[in-house]
Amino acid sequence: MPRISEEAINAVREKADIVDVIGRYLQIHKKGKSYMALCPFHDDHSPSMTISPEKQIYKCFVCGEGGNVFSFVQNYEKVSFVEADGRVASIIGYPLNIDNGPTKSVDPKKEKLYKVLQETINYTMYELNAQNAHTELTYLEKRGINAKLREKFQIGFNPSQDKLLHFLKAKGYEEKDMVDCNVIRMSESGLHDVFSSRITFPIHDYDGNPIGFSARTLDPNNQSKYVNTTETPIFEKGKLLYNAHRAKEVARREGKVYITEGVTDVIAFAKAGIDNCVCTLGTACTKEQLRLLKNMALKLVFCYDGDQAGQNATYKASKLARSLGCDVSIIKNQTGLDPDEIFHKEGEEGIKRLLKDEKTYIEFVMEFLKNQTNFDNYEEKKEYAKKVQAEINSLDDEMDRQYYTNELNTLTGFHLDYRKMQTPIKQDKLTTLHKPLDGSSEAEEQILTMMLAYPEAVKYFKDELGYLNQPCHQELAMMIIDATKHGEEIEIAKLIETTKNEQIRKLITKLVTSWIYQLPYEESAMKGAIRKVNIDAKRKQADAYEAQLSQPLNDESRNLILDEYKKCLVELRRYLDEE
Repeated sequence: MPRISEEAINAVREKADIVDVIGRYLQIHKKGKSYMALCPFHDDHSPSMTISPEKQIYKCFVCGEGGNVFSFVQNYEKVSFVEADGRVASIIGYPLNIDNGPTKSVDPKKEKLYKVLQETINYTMYELNAQNAHTELTYLEKRGINAKLREKFQIGFNPSQDKLLHFLKAKGYEEKDMVDCNVIRMSESGLHDVFSSRITFPIHDYDGNPIGFSARTLDPNNQSKYVNTTETPIFEKGKLLYNAHRAKEVARREGKVYITEGVTDVIAFAKAGIDNCVCTLGTACTKEQLRLLKNMALKLVFCYDGDQAGQNATYKASKLARSLGCDVSIIKNQTGLDPDEIFHKEGEEGIKRLLKDEKTYIEFVMEFLKNQTNFDNYEEKKEYAKKVQAEINSLDDEMDRQYYTNELNTLTGFHLDYRKMQTPIKQDKLTTLHKPLDGSSEAEEQILTMMLAYPEAVKYFKDELGYLNQPCHQELAMMIIDATKHGEEIEIAKLIETTKNEQIRKLITKLVTSWIYQLPYEESAMKGAIRKVNIDAKRKQADAYEAQLSQPLNDESRNLILDEYKKCLVELRRYLDEE
């Protein structure tokens, strides 16, 4: 079992900045002294996760997830604590030695397929510069894909005559693995290269592992100009984005990501110096792809082709993205050309000119639906107005709603109201989301919050109470006492590490992000909270005595219990009189 020394764990935690680490995984933005991000642990539609650089913790105020830098990586990547520590160390460049264990667990079967694919990439890149690929290399050069871009995107050429198959066999790879990753196919005539005589564009997953190819033929008689890897154990088209592993860092920095249809569109953007671009490989955009995009940037900019098929795809994708809480805009491409063709014709300036014509989601929807509506037909015009107004009502900004409603009224001749209708929340749902705590639970949380913030609160608790009724509250109280036994101040991120109990980790982050944690210490507040805990304990004790007295008892037992019951009632009355 791999282990890391406590000294090494502390060193990594102290050197790591939780904002920088989480920023490697999510798009974050500053808000006051903290940072906000879309929470990756639930279907978040607006940033609900706060990251505190001061406390070095994160907390989602919707789903309750929270913890320190290690627990974030552990929960996000679904790895062990040791692996999470290793990945944080790698991010900050700390030389961490982990005994008897890898820093990253990989499925052995997937690892074999990754190796076959990487070997294929290396081979095809070599073959592109061989004499047999002169036509393909000349074509790429004419399209502005120079040696630097070919190296960056690992573009290659799969020659004919099943040369890749022979090469992989010579390198000792198993035929089954070649077939399983779809670089070799089995047919009636035997094994053959899948991408024979094609220019190859490698596809990677979000973490940068090679998983497949998109491949282009220059044969004018071949109707399948592009072919992609078919579904394999590591390649699911609807769950990946071409170039995401390269684009994610730039997208987070820029705050936006461009989404195109094809591989050459992404490369065209790169030619123009725009590296925050991905593509969906010509497929309809899926929820899985949009969730990846949400992790890359808060704003998604769709740049599909300007033809009818491209506009239909834009409408469906942008509508789905909006339903998932994404900030969406659309590039209005009326050139009749795709980005690769634009660059080939107009160069870098053509791409940059294209990106200047960025429309809001509502502007795009109004125009897209307008082109499908006969305004001379009242029913069609009414249906158009209803659809657009529904989209306008989804906007949070009142000024935006007013502006676009006025635009809609001018266009249709109707007199629609921009004011947002509030949908009442059902009481049962409200109760589920905001179930009130009883007074004792609130009091116990108040006590723990003050103990986390102030050493004097810890001393007062030990002297005046010493216990809490709820087991997780009691466990945290003991953790706090133990952490302060030598007079040290509590380091929240370090305290979180001292327990593997996820409920307590979440409780700590909840308490230190509450408004009570910000208040100055007042002994009267601590005293009042302890009184509530005592009242609850005495009431429960009195109820227990009452239950015992209702059972058949001999006289001696009844008298003993009755005496204790009376004492309990006296103490309860004393606490109540203090209120």
